[in-house]
Parts: sequence; structure tokens; C-alpha cells
Amino acid sequence: MIAARVGGEVARNSPPPAYRMTAFPDFSHKTPLPEREQEILRFWKESDIFRKTAEVARDGKRFVFFEGPPTANGRPGIHHVLSRVFKDIYIRYHGQRGCSIPRRAGWDCHGLPVEREVEKALGISTKAEIEEKYGVARFNELCRESVLKYVEEWNEFSERMGFWVDLNDPYFTMDNDFIESVWALLKIIWEKGLLYQGYKVVPLDPVMGTTMSDAEVDLGYKETEDPSLTVRFAVARQAQERFGGPTSFLVWTTTPWTLPSNVSLALAPEETYILVERAPQNEDSERLICAEALREHVFGEEEVKVIERFAGKDLAGVEYRQILSYIEAPADQKAFYTVTADFVTMDTGTGIVHIAPAYGADDLIVGQEHDLPVLHAVGMDGTFAAGTPREGAFFKDADKAIIKELKEAGRVWRSERYKHNYPFGYRTGAPLIYFAKNAWYIRTTDVREGLVANNETINWVPEHIR
Repeated sequence: MIAARVGGEVARNSPPPAYRMTAFPDFSHKTPLPEREQEILRFWKESDIFRKTAEVARDGKRFVFFEGPPTANGRPGIHHVLSRVFKDIYIRYHGQRGCSIPRRAGWDCHGLPVEREVEKALGISTKAEIEEKYGVARFNELCRESVLKYVEEWNEFSERMGFWVDLNDPYFTMDNDFIESVWALLKIIWEKGLLYQGYKVVPLDPVMGTTMSDAEVDLGYKETEDPSLTVRFAVARQAQERFGGPTSFLVWTTTPWTLPSNVSLALAPEETYILVERAPQNEDSERLICAEALREHVFGEEEVKVIERFAGKDLAGVEYRQILSYIEAPADQKAFYTVTADFVTMDTGTGIVHIAPAYGADDLIVGQEHDLPVLHAVGMDGTFAAGTPREGAFFKDADKAIIKELKEAGRVWRSERYKHNYPFGYRTGAPLIYFAKNAWYIRTTDVREGLVANNETINWVPEHIR
């Protein structure tokens, strides 16, 4: 097939002899591709093609494009090429169909990448060092400088790959007009009654003192070895008569450091629990409660006498003694009693789950259902709070001391080690902590139906490209 330009049209077949033919330029295969690219880029620039294409389509159907702004405090990499190619494909496609497409570039000026870059330059690694030693104002100023460090390289990179976006009038997320627009939206959300303050358990990097996204958490999982501890929670004196004397609930945990923040014990409502007596003829006899389904796992081959059986729901409301009195519970909130929860399973442990709303998503839900207090023995920096016996100790490092303390008090039933995958901060290498953070949140569940209904009206795939 011969391609020829005839009177502004392209002829696909051999034309009649009477027509004068103008062939497309012959591009020699010997011409290096980078040189051809440079020629095209020069032609676009000298002829102002980008602006002209925008003017031609000014009155066309509007196609909205928002540039997801990169952070310019680091040099662009090959992965940025790929993402910008995908963006450019859609922009050019709809542009060639006559759509009007504003293509304003932008720069993301906030977030951990910016902070980490400055921290490295200053030789600091924790939020406390920023606040107490260096100063937030000066640190913010350095962040503003850092975020613009490689803007020119990004501009050159964008032009070199032929990514058509207006680089002469970019928006910056650190500009006041941008920040004020976010506050304006928050004001609307507040007026609708959707903004509230409350607790939510989030994965937290204790070194940076900041919440991690699910994607960031997934980047940092490592195999590690942690304690596997089964402990005795002693039934309160006023409840002992029900069980025929001093009795303890057997509870399994892999996070001994959370025990000072315990406020409740959860049982499966429909499962059977047994009250057993060990060594009934001997002075060391004791009464213990665990799930019947896990009897062999808990006691092994040891012979124990089953005194009574209960449904989990019939054991709700039993009071017990606080296992580690590091923090007092508020006087206006009841704590240290048993509840039931559907997430309690019979696949491991004792069938009784220790509840610390300060450090677990399921725990917090239970706590909110029963108005349980949130006791933070460990702060957002990962260390035990002032005034506690472990003051200043890093939460993971405190496990050994806590286990020793419990053993000396006769509270440990079994202490082992086990290997499992645990998330670590992929930037700092610090073990993450699931922390009930008291912050401001948007109650999106109240507008869920409207969001779904609106989603159904959106034409995600235009008819002409289906």
C-alpha cells in the first residue's frame, strides 16, 4: 500500500496518473531515534504546538484532567515515566477528539517523603527531635525549600518525554490559596455534621510519630519472633463465690506490652467454657476457666477436673482484678469485667481474648460498644508513659520485663516464643504500633448511599471507546 498526500488528503491506493502525488518524507532507518525525538520536540516548541492545540479546542466539550502532583524534592525515576505515559495517552486521545482539556501541572509539597529528606539532611530521626531540639517553624521552612529542589529537573524530564502539561503556571499544595480551599471544604463538611472527633485505631510508625497507609504497611512486613504468653486474670473477690473460690480466667496474648492497658476480657457468646480444678487433693490446687474446645491445647495431657460448664454469654459481666496497675481507669467508666464478642474464635489460645481498646481495632469496637476506657500506657512515640513502672522503655523492649513481673506475681501459665510476620516502618525499620488515635474524622458512612448512587451515574468508560 502506498500512502500519499493529495490535496491535503491521504491516498491509500494508487491514484490515477492525472493526480500529482506528494509522498511523506522518507525517514531513514539509519537516523537515530533520539535525534528524531529531539527534532519533533524542537518543532513543537518553536511552533508553540501545545498552546495552539489548546486554542483550537477551546470551545470543545470539556474533558477534566487533574495532574496527580509529584513531590519534587527528589529526582524523577523510570516509574514516573510510565505513569506519565498513561496520563498523556488519555489527554492526547480526548484532545484529538476535539475536547477542551486544561492541563495545569502541580507539585505536592506535603507528606513523609519531604520530611524524611530534611530529617536525613539534619541527621535527626524522630518527631520529638523536631519538636524539642530543632523547632517546628524552622523545620517547616526547610521542608518548603526541599520540596522545590528538583523542580527544574522535573520540568526538563516532562518536556523530554513529550508530556503535554502547562509547566508555566503550576499549583503548589503549600500555597495559602490551596490550603484555604481545603479548609473551605472542611467547613462545608462540618456544617453538614459529618466531621467528628474520636478514636480510631491506625498503624503508626513510632519513630516518625505518624500514621501509615495500608500500602505503606504492606511494604514493611518481616518475619520476627515474639512472645506467646498465657496469663491468669484473677476473678474479683466479690465474684469468687459463683465459682466456689479463687478462680482465674486463662488468657493468651502475643503482645505482653499491651497488658497494662487491658480493660476487659471477651468470650464467644455461644461457645462452651469450662471451670476446671487442677490437683484437687493438693495445696497447689487452683480453679481456671477456658474454652472447652481448647482444653487439650491449654492443658495438654494434664488431668483436670471439670467442675462446671457455661455458655460464653452466661459468663458476661464477671469482674476481675486489673492484671498490671500501671494506669488507673477513669472513675466514670466501668472496666475490668467480661463481655462477649463475635470475633473470638476457637482456633488457638484459650478462647478468651484480652481487650485493650488503645491498641486494637476489634478491641476499640468492643470498647465503644460497652463504653470501656482507653488506657494508653504507651504513647505515640512507642515508649511507656511517664509515671508508669516502665517509663521511657520502647514498647517491644518492655516485653521481657513485663513477663518477668507477671511470673514473679504468679500470673504466667505458659510462656513461649513464636515466629510470625509483623509490619515494620519501611522508612525507619521500627516495629509499627496499632494505636487508638484521638483525632478528627469524616463520617462517610452517613453519606454512603448517596456516594454509591452518584457513582452509578458516572460514565467511567465513554460509549465511543467501549
